[in-house]
Amino acid sequence: MSLDFRTVDPASPALTSYLENVAFVFHDDHPVTAERVDARRPFYVDQRLTGAFDGDLCVGTFRSWDTTLTVPGGSVVADAVSTVTVRPTHRRRGVLTRLMHDDLAAAADRGVPVAILFASEGVIYGRYGYGVATRTASVEVDVRRAHVHPSAPRAGRVDVVPGARAREVAEAVFAAARRPGEIDHFPHWWDSYFGLATMPGDTPPLRHHVVHTADDGTPTGFLGYRVKEDWQERSIETVVHLDELRAATPQAYVALWRYLAELDLVKTVKAGERPVDEALPGLLTDVRAVRLGPLLDFQWHRLLDPAAALSARRYERPGTAVLEVVDPAGGWAAGTYTLEVGDDGRGVCTRTPGAAAGVTLPVGVLSGVWLGGGDLRAAGWAGLAVEHAAGALDGLAALLRTAEPPYSGTIF
Repeated sequence: MSLDFRTVDPASPALTSYLENVAFVFHDDHPVTAERVDARRPFYVDQRLTGAFDGDLCVGTFRSWDTTLTVPGGSVVADAVSTVTVRPTHRRRGVLTRLMHDDLAAAADRGVPVAILFASEGVIYGRYGYGVATRTASVEVDVRRAHVHPSAPRAGRVDVVPGARAREVAEAVFAAARRPGEIDHFPHWWDSYFGLATMPGDTPPLRHHVVHTADDGTPTGFLGYRVKEDWQERSIETVVHLDELRAATPQAYVALWRYLAELDLVKTVKAGERPVDEALPGLLTDVRAVRLGPLLDFQWHRLLDPAAALSARRYERPGTAVLEVVDPAGGWAAGTYTLEVGDDGRGVCTRTPGAAAGVTLPVGVLSGVWLGGGDLRAAGWAGLAVEHAAGALDGLAALLRTAEPPYSGTIF
């Protein structure tokens, strides 16, 4: 039976079938009520929703929107992809391939240089030219052993505040603390996180909010956490779950982690999706008070226009690299490019057909390293990136790499 691929208008009745398929595939135990559907309609007004329909039944979903992606020294527009589902009864019919290809083609036509997503599984998106561009790590802190170095200055003030007050300062702090890899947050994301808006039938978690304010009165950091109280035979096993910690200055970072490390009646602080270069261990007198968890893939990127993407960012060293990009999954990024970076860190990347490439690599590999992270060396060892001139692979890796790895902790 042929399927009908069509745009889903958020105001239409088809949104119900669309959301029912999303809930079914992602095993969401919330019923898709009319009230919940209506509550979501405003969220999707400026987004692109596509569904694959078998009659009136939605069996595949895809959602995307344009967002601002922070890159080293600047930003680009990115095609953010989410809500990708295929009903189990309709797998192996090319549903995902059709949905993905159509969205990437439309993004390329709009002149968007890169598509991004958060992957539910790690083996799906490489076939479409995606590569892992950012990673995260979990953090576990033994509060009883975690003591900030006494030499670390105490600057500004820390206050526990209501969610509404934290909401007032959070966007400005987030903007000041953005790292390469970060994307915009929707207003409803902020409202939901701070407990100011909930879906019908949901109960927001009890979350405590803390704000750091600099000596000049400028809010420079915030955090939010939940507490799981646990006493076992008068032994304190209580765990604090850190949901968010953003700091625009080193002083705010130290102060907020000091607050967590000095909580009474707490055994452990746990946090997921933290930067892989978390500075906390270096702040403590006992480095073993912190355990950094497994390194996990987070944001996946798919370059559509390498010349535009690589020209939009800044670099930490001068140099020149000529690379050939292979793109069998669409061909948008295929070609030979020359990247030239001056002493001022500004780079210009142009298509240079016929130039002798020092490196040939798939678009997925370049998509994983273009932002400053990843491991181009490993791609060479795996035979994915092929070096044509001695030292060309190391030279390209050094040119792209940044001292601060890209990061995003926003699931979308």
